[in-house]
Amino acid sequence: MVDVLMLCREHDLSVVERAVRGALAAGAHDGRAVALLARRQERPRPETVTGLPDRLAAHERPAPGIGDYDQLLEREEAR
Repeated sequence: MVDVLMLCREHDLSVVERAVRGALAAGAHDGRAVALLARRQERPRPETVTGLPDRLAAHERPAPGIGDYDQLLEREEAR
């Protein structure tokens, strides 16, 4: 309980309240879980990845084949 109250020094009261509700909904009754959720809420959201198919297409490679290994086997059999 004291850990949760101490979080109000670092975070807005509404953030701590949402974190408490989230922790209780998840079945966590620990101040560390509340602290984790409170810090997670205040982190900036990651940017949305745009143009992913185009970026991946730039790195396309041909599918690997085993034809070269067959040539090695043929050479070995010829010996």
